[in-house]
Amino acid sequence: MNSIPHPWEEIYKREGRVFPEPFPRFREVVETFRLHDCSIILDVGCGSGRHVVQLAKQGFRSLGLDISPTALSLAQAWMRQEGHEASFALADTRQPLPFRDGSVEGVLSTQVIHHARITAVRKAIREIRRVLEPGGLAFVTVSGRKDAGLEFEEIEPGTFVPIAGPEAGLPHHIFTVEELRAEFEDYQILDVSVRAEGAVLAVLARKP
Repeated sequence: MNSIPHPWEEIYKREGRVFPEPFPRFREVVETFRLHDCSIILDVGCGSGRHVVQLAKQGFRSLGLDISPTALSLAQAWMRQEGHEASFALADTRQPLPFRDGSVEGVLSTQVIHHARITAVRKAIREIRRVLEPGGLAFVTVSGRKDAGLEFEEIEPGTFVPIAGPEAGLPHHIFTVEELRAEFEDYQILDVSVRAEGAVLAVLARKP
């Protein structure tokens, strides 16, 4: 793994448990996982634990993966505080995920995989599909527009790097709905939605 600290490692070191609340409509996703009998859920980019903890409290076997060692330490401490257990892995979503083929029944990933050039984003989408069992579900959100008020440099079509701010230097691939559908063409797409006034795009997809 790159020896230079990831921007989010610095954020977690500085701010601790950021994003303590689940993303909006988290309960809907939980019910969708239940409806499709998904009991083993991997949170790709789990951060300090806001979703893995809630999934464990809801009775799922939750797994967390993140690039930040500090975030994983915070997530583990939070999980112990709640009296639950989960497995955690230190890994980069731009690299192969450290899980066997077909080893999970559901994947949750919110505002994570778009932080890369498009070739790495595509690798993450393929890896999520690989670790899902046949019939497993993926709920993934990505960025639908650049943050207002920040200056960006475009480094390839649709991929921008903020010049300043907490994520300075970290690529952000900005999706359209059509592109999101195209990148998940190897899945069975169940739903694509636009959220947060276009800032967030979400896809719910099943591995055939």
